[in-house]
Amino acid sequence: MSLSCVIVDDEPLAQELIERFVGRLPYLTLAGKFDNAIQAMDGIERIKPDLVFLDINMPEMTGIEFLNVLSVGRPGVIITTAYPQYALEGFEHDVADYLIKPIAFDRFVKAVNKVREKRSPKPDQPDPKPAANDGKAGDKPPVPAERELTSPEKFFMVKEDKKLVKVNLSDIVFVEGMKDYVKIHLPDHFLVTHITMTKIAELLPPPWFIRINRSFIVQLSFIKLIEGNMVETSNGKKLAIGINYRDTVKEALQGWTI
Repeated sequence: MSLSCVIVDDEPLAQELIERFVGRLPYLTLAGKFDNAIQAMDGIERIKPDLVFLDINMPEMTGIEFLNVLSVGRPGVIITTAYPQYALEGFEHDVADYLIKPIAFDRFVKAVNKVREKRSPKPDQPDPKPAANDGKAGDKPPVPAERELTSPEKFFMVKEDKKLVKVNLSDIVFVEGMKDYVKIHLPDHFLVTHITMTKIAELLPPPWFIRINRSFIVQLSFIKLIEGNMVETSNGKKLAIGINYRDTVKEALQGWTI
């Protein structure tokens, strides 16, 4: 799903950074930039963007005051500010996210994806099928429906060797942590990028991705077999299941087991 957006910020460098981030995401279109909230009021009414990147500390009207006058049916709002003390007040106005300057690109992508998911049309839910009459109905959770990750819109951009590489979530076999870096294993190659396991885990939606130990996150559809405490992936890699993660793995696979 594509989104149009505007930037409301009185700092030229902050505007430039957000504009550069917007340009990296093919599903974002910059529809306008405003130096203050007064200008933005008329512009947003005219442009009707899907998303507003809003600074807090601005002259004449603050970002919080601006939120108070935005009409019903307003666009999604991501606050961008150097002042973390306004976070609670921002969330009381139902903003999508709150980014502290200087803003990291991976954090920016996560915030934008929140707005995309909220504004994406929900697919029709299929009628529930009756359980087999084997006297054990309800013993197991239903096998999930068609994988949502087949959508080509589910991706992020990975920075590697001064390049930005598009990675579809549906292509990720597993992710391997290496301190402040991760190795993203794809079916026929891998990418190494500077990000922590904690941060990349936030980009990999459950239940399709499960963490099997501190160093590995695996996509369920690429698990070939499990033997003892070892997971073998479809590309032949064998990964150990950590003691503290065994119950999590067992629970994640329960709905897929017949």
